[in-house]
Amino acid sequence: MMLLKTAWRNIGRNKRRSILSALAIGFAFGLLVFSMALQRGQYVDMIQNTVRVQTGHFQIQKEGHFPERLLSEKLDPAGLLEVVDKLPHVTGAAPRVTTAALVSKGEHTFGAAVLGIEPEREKSVSTLASVVREGAFLEPGDRDGVLLGQTLAKNLGAAVGDKIVFIGQGADGSMAAGKLIVRGLFKLGMGELDRSALAANIATVQEAFSMAGDVTEIAVLLDSERRRLESEVRIRAALDEIGRHDTAVLGWPTLMPGVEQGIKIDWNSGLIMYAALVLVVGFGIANTFLMAYMERIHELGVLLALGMPPRRLSRMVYLESVLLVGLGILAGLAGGLPITWYYQVKGIDFGINEELTAKYGMSSIIHPQLEPLVFAWAGGIVLVISLAVAIYPALKAARIRPVEALRRT
Repeated sequence: MMLLKTAWRNIGRNKRRSILSALAIGFAFGLLVFSMALQRGQYVDMIQNTVRVQTGHFQIQKEGHFPERLLSEKLDPAGLLEVVDKLPHVTGAAPRVTTAALVSKGEHTFGAAVLGIEPEREKSVSTLASVVREGAFLEPGDRDGVLLGQTLAKNLGAAVGDKIVFIGQGADGSMAAGKLIVRGLFKLGMGELDRSALAANIATVQEAFSMAGDVTEIAVLLDSERRRLESEVRIRAALDEIGRHDTAVLGWPTLMPGVEQGIKIDWNSGLIMYAALVLVVGFGIANTFLMAYMERIHELGVLLALGMPPRRLSRMVYLESVLLVGLGILAGLAGGLPITWYYQVKGIDFGINEELTAKYGMSSIIHPQLEPLVFAWAGGIVLVISLAVAIYPALKAARIRPVEALRRT
């Protein structure tokens, strides 16, 4: 405690230098918090947009259906939607049948991903209804209509009002075939889906592919990605209560591993850049620590001459640096936290891409996300680099020769 008190008093002796050092550390920490929070906000928006286009936050499937996705591993939806709708944080749930087929018009034939949907429920889970560019979205009772991706329609030479034919294999191995009328063309902004996807009424797909009223999945959308893990646990417990042990609850990271891996790669790349940024600031901090040491060589020599052990002197100098780093982090919190919180609530409008993002049901506004992970990484990087550069002055203090130090004024 005596050493801590001495180190604290030494910091206060040169207030100007100490304040500048703390502000430099605080600026680096505050900048890291804001940058990392903004990056996390981009991930949240990307996840939200992706799950609303494809999987939902998670899906209920027949145990064993994933990853092969065979139609024979189908799910009886009886009672499941009622259970899901009652759970908190669920904003929508929609049954689906997903399979593959050949789609033809005239002499043109292409492979397609077939999506059977309930039109009204699908609106609460996905952005499909909002990205129809030509024609109209499917009506609930429309058993003959189909929506095509714009690129798929172009390849087929199909337009709104045209008839197309599909051929596939049913869940029981029989041939599935049918004729549908194009009601609308959609553009999701994802090349693969726009090039190969079509959507039809779920009853039509169930009948054609011998599903007998079963589905391949129930997609569930939540009010926030942060609620996903707890909601998965709740839904699993609710399904067990009604005896549906034949089901599996799969989150989007399992269903779309490429998206999660992309986020991890981008986050780790960002950490390297952040560390490089703080390292640059760290050289300035190191220069401040070293200048403070040089200015006090005479004083430190007196302490050694009075009998302070070199190791104790070194610890005192290092402890001063630790206290300065702590003050800097507090300063960074005081400055960076309110700014980041303000933009988390208001959002940052990147209006330059507003028209482009609006076409795909997305937003040009990004909301930074203050998460424990942000503070852990930002604080960790600043602490490690700042305390590392403080080692050198502390080591030099332990090697001071009292006679030489006392000769300096």
